[in-house]
Amino acid sequence: MNQLIARIAFASLLFAVVAPFASADDGCCQDCGCCCPCQKTCRLVEEEKKVEIICWGKKCEDFCVPCPSERGCKNCEMVCETCGDKGSEGICSEPKRYVWYDWIPGCGAQIYTRHKLMRGVTTKKVPGFKWVVEDLCADCVAKAEAAQVTPGVEIPAPPQVASNLRMIFPAPIVR
Repeated sequence: MNQLIARIAFASLLFAVVAPFASADDGCCQDCGCCCPCQKTCRLVEEEKKVEIICWGKKCEDFCVPCPSERGCKNCEMVCETCGDKGSEGICSEPKRYVWYDWIPGCGAQIYTRHKLMRGVTTKKVPGFKWVVEDLCADCVAKAEAAQVTPGVEIPAPPQVASNLRMIFPAPIVR
């Protein structure tokens, strides 16, 4: 068990250290693919988001309530008289008397309606925006277009891009 935990911890640590270097940051432009000096650029991109909306409503369901029934004849039967009776699954036991009554249904029934609370989920696609970080050459930075934003909509400023790895993984504190 301890070896499994140690292996998982090592794999997590290895992924955390290697993942930043395993990106497409190999000195090539993400747009045109040329291998020239690139710079990190923030660009606003429009994306379509799926939003789930919960709608509550009711469902009507009809059911019958019968008129009072009457008790009929009394019945009596001996069960479990022999070993292996149908329903006893091969179990041997003492005979037992089973008593029940016949019931005579009433003369009619009345219809009622119940209202059940129901939950419905609707999915709606709405426009949205997000900032993406891209490694682009100088030519592609000049050509890169941000998404068109309708007038009057407030959009936050682009995020600051970390220029070196020390900002993402700071040096450990030595005491």
